Amino acid sequence: MTLTDTYPDATMRYGATARQVADVFEPAEATDSLVLLLHGGMWRDSDRMRTWSAGRALADAGHLTATVEYRHGPGQWRQAFEDVETAIESIQLSGREWTIHNDAPRRITLVGHSSGGQLALWAASRPGTLVTGVVALAPAAALTAMSQEGLGDGAVEEFLGGTPAETPEAYAAADPLGLAPRVPVRILHGAADTVIPLAISERYAAAHPGVRLEVVDDADHAAWGDPTSTAWPHLLTAVSEV
Repeated sequence: MTLTDTYPDATMRYGATARQVADVFEPAEATDSLVLLLHGGMWRDSDRMRTWSAGRALADAGHLTATVEYRHGPGQWRQAFEDVETAIESIQLSGREWTIHNDAPRRITLVGHSSGGQLALWAASRPGTLVTGVVALAPAAALTAMSQEGLGDGAVEEFLGGTPAETPEAYAAADPLGLAPRVPVRILHGAADTVIPLAISERYAAAHPGVRLEVVDDADHAAWGDPTSTAWPHLLTAVSEV
């Protein structure tokens, strides 16, 4: 799949700031299944273009897909949360304006990788969420533990404005470990992941018994963004089943 093959079919704004945009990938047949894809990057220098290949592959599998950009960076956890909530509401409500032949979505699946997985798990815990299911891919699912264990090269502390001792209110609001999901959640994590170890997802699944954790042998952290990887079929199955 070349870059040209992965260009989106449309781009829409869901808010007024430069980062409040989403790229849309349409399936060949009409569907009421909407997938919102949240990129990773440890809340640092990253953008939705890294999810274009995944967006196109999900559309090819029959899902109307929007790859969502959001505000991120040092101390911007509140802005990121606001953007995720706004994107979920705005994109599903305005679907008829930016798609050619798709129906109003009845299934809204939020898929997040790495730091995007943290945002997806946070959204799963929101009262009254419009999301019907979440698939988290090697997610940053236990922020306090990641900080204490020195994972992420300081990214957790940057995003939340300090250590757990310095900004406990931020960790209480943002750490998925303490936020019970209100919708079905599937977690996929590679056994070969050295960026966010499998143990982080195991902590989250242990804290929330209704969550299903699938361990994929030989998959590393980057595998989830590559539709040609052996991990990709596991992602497609999870999206269809959640």
